[in-house]
Order: sequence, then structure tokens, then C-alpha cells
Amino acid sequence: MKKFTIFLLLLIAGYFAYDTFLKEKEVVSIVANYVKNRESVDIDAPALQAKEFAHYEGTIKNISDEILNNIVVTYLIDAAPSTVNLGSLKPGEEIKFSTDPVMLRNMDPSHYLKDVTYDGK
Repeated sequence: MKKFTIFLLLLIAGYFAYDTFLKEKEVVSIVANYVKNRESVDIDAPALQAKEFAHYEGTIKNISDEILNNIVVTYLIDAAPSTVNLGSLKPGEEIKFSTDPVMLRNMDPSHYLKDVTYDGK
């Protein structure tokens, strides 16, 4: 029973060490909406149907204690990257963004946040 208690204490201490020192912490908070637009069609145009485009609009907030520079937010929309390049964010600062539009090939394409990259101080 004594060995089991020591094992549990070591396990708990290992978890707290991982959570405190090794686990990657979130540095930005993103709230964004998926926006889909349809191009207008002219009756004399050669296209059979209107083209559809999609992008993301939202806000990004720095929730860390350091300044983030050269922030690049990348979403994948219909397997194509939709990015936005932002300058720098001070701690607690929040700015609006809009990614580049992507022409859709499918009716209901998959879309998700791929990654957020940045330079530290």
C-alpha cells in the first residue's frame, strides 16, 4: 500500500510538472465567423452558374504576457489556404481581421483553423 501511495504521488507530481513547464500554453484567442459570398451573374455571361467565395472574419486577442510579432493566421477552406498577415499584438490587445477569399469548388466545403504562427519578442 505504501508503494502504491508513493506511485500516485509521483504520478500527480509528474502531471503538475508537465502542465506547468512543458505543456504549450495558448497565446491568442480567436473568435471568427465563416463568410460565404456568391458572385452576381449576368444573363449574357458565358458562365452557367455564379462563383462562390469564402473567407473568415473575426477578432484575435493576445492573451499572453509578451508582444507577438508577424502573426499569420491560416484557415483551410476547401483544401485551399486562406491567410491573413497581422503586424504585432501587445498583451491584452485585440484587433479585427479578415482572411483572403478562396473560390469554392464544392457546395459545402470543409473549413477549419489550420495554424497561427508568430515571432516572439
